[in-house]
Amino acid sequence: LIISLVAIWLTSRYQKHTKKLANDKMMKELFTEFNQRYDIINNKLDEVSKLTLEQWSELSPKEQSEKEGVIIDFFNICAEEYHWHKEGRINGNIWASWYKGMNDIYNRSKVIQNIWDEECKNEGYKSYYISNKNEIFKKT
Repeated sequence: LIISLVAIWLTSRYQKHTKKLANDKMMKELFTEFNQRYDIINNKLDEVSKLTLEQWSELSPKEQSEKEGVIIDFFNICAEEYHWHKEGRINGNIWASWYKGMNDIYNRSKVIQNIWDEECKNEGYKSYYISNKNEIFKKT
């Protein structure tokens, strides 16, 4: 009986440790992937976030389309990060840092805010797997 209890305890402990390692590995993979994807758009996103609405309207349709693609990529990354946080795959500390960064970018740019508003019309926010448009971004 004692041997059985020790075996059960050891098995349980091993399973918990294995599960933690798997979760840590997945979180690291997600962290690395999201940071790599963000690094690809970071400079272009920074440029867009500094444009005024007037400067945006002066861009050619082709330039607006290219820059809008970067913004949509940003929205997709943010939505995916939020999804994985809700699923418990991204811990609270990492999420808090990402959430602050996402909202810093969002709140410094009327252009990005307007494009988000357009994306969210007619429940378009649902394509980002959220239940309301204010779930990811909070205006300050």
